[in-house]
Amino acid sequence: MGEDERREFTVTTARRVVESLAPEELPAFAATSEAFLRDPERLLAGRRCGDEALGSGIDTVVALLSPAALAVAAAVYDQLVDRAGDAVVRGGDRVLSRLRARFRRRSAVEGDEDSATEPETAEPETAGSLTTGPLTDEQRERVREVAEARARALGLTEDRVRLLVGAIVDSLDRED
Repeated sequence: MGEDERREFTVTTARRVVESLAPEELPAFAATSEAFLRDPERLLAGRRCGDEALGSGIDTVVALLSPAALAVAAAVYDQLVDRAGDAVVRGGDRVLSRLRARFRRRSAVEGDEDSATEPETAEPETAGSLTTGPLTDEQRERVREVAEARARALGLTEDRVRLLVGAIVDSLDRED
């Protein structure tokens, strides 16, 4: 799985979380996600000082949820790739392929309406195929565990952990 797919998954998932939980952050989301993708640790270092905005002005307020959503989405992606890789070795898995298909459809719809109408080619059911469908209960639970662990590691309050994890899982369950 390539870095471009990781970036797409991370940004798309985090954007959906921000749309759901903190829509006021959307105007600065693109800049925040670019900063995260360039240097995640640097962007997250500012969060470790606390969960509150420091200083004054809109720029400091806007960055509250977005970096955490990006970090959690990246951790979820990494976990799904690891699990899908293990499953492929055992004989094939649909987890990553389902997510890839969703994000390719979303990207096509958001970025280029014409490419959304291109037919998908049939491929074997592996981590690289483009089958669709919802996450299984087991997959959803594993995503929840990884997201909770990463959110807690970022120092979020338990209320924020629950909200963020719920929004991540909801984002992955969406069919659009």
